[in-house]
Amino acid sequence: MKNIFILTLIYSIFWSCSGPDPEPGDAPLPTANGKLAIKFTDSRWETKPDITIANNDIISISFNIKKGTDGGKPVKMAAYVTNNPEKIGTLLLDNIRLKNTDEQTRSLELTLPSVGTTVYRIFYVEITDNKGNVSRKAINLLPSPTDQISSFSNITLGVQTSNTPSRFSSTTGDLYTACDLDSNLNFVDISYATIGSPSIKPTFLSNPRRSALGLGNTATDKNCSGVSTSGGTTVFYAPTNISIDWITVSDIVLNNLAIPTTTQDLAIEAGKIYMFQHTRTTRNGKSVTRKGLIKVNTITNTTSTSGATLTSGLVNFDVKVQR
Repeated sequence: MKNIFILTLIYSIFWSCSGPDPEPGDAPLPTANGKLAIKFTDSRWETKPDITIANNDIISISFNIKKGTDGGKPVKMAAYVTNNPEKIGTLLLDNIRLKNTDEQTRSLELTLPSVGTTVYRIFYVEITDNKGNVSRKAINLLPSPTDQISSFSNITLGVQTSNTPSRFSSTTGDLYTACDLDSNLNFVDISYATIGSPSIKPTFLSNPRRSALGLGNTATDKNCSGVSTSGGTTVFYAPTNISIDWITVSDIVLNNLAIPTTTQDLAIEAGKIYMFQHTRTTRNGKSVTRKGLIKVNTITNTTSTSGATLTSGLVNFDVKVQR
């Protein structure tokens, strides 16, 4: 009995001195072994993977994902934030289903843990392929005391029957093709069409409004036949009711815009600036309202001399929106 007591005491002392198990975020980050090709759809981040962001901002980020050189195709994604590139960090989202296809675009929108304005962090996604291998893509989060905006220039959309995409996300900068719409539909907040009878007018409209106006909601091309393009985020548009200096537009300017929540389709003209607003719930459950401005640069082929449906009408614009 004496020997058993001594062994038990030694074990107890050893166990108590070993300390608690490390937190999951402190665990070393294993080496990625996947071969998936992952790029930011915003090429600016490919050149310099930094994004300035404040605690009140929402991160909206989009990835182009292609199958790996080993034939692996993406099946699920998780999102993390870490203060140390060698540590796993904090899991933000898990088990996000991806298409088991050769190529796809996938957007994410989520809130981040607040840490003040001085902590440098890294946001990364971890994508698992159908072979069980993992690939990663990361971006540096640079803290700011000031809420930020997103800006995109020289965006071109086509009318409803054009070969040019007619749907755009002001938060990610993506022109969405029909094949990716089913996964990213809620990100579409600016779409374009020519509507009206007998007078046809170039129009910005929300994606849900397209169905209400009978513009069609099912893709029919051979690569994504049967994909529904209906529904999505409700967006309201209005003419600007104050003088706007486009160069100096900031989050404060956008936040102070008074935008009526009444009109989801608005006839537009080249050379003018329009306001828009939408409310979305992020994937991790935060409801966020964003306000933005659209500066219309040019509009082409707005009328048809033959009375036929337009097939090549285009609008080109710049956009600024709250992050």
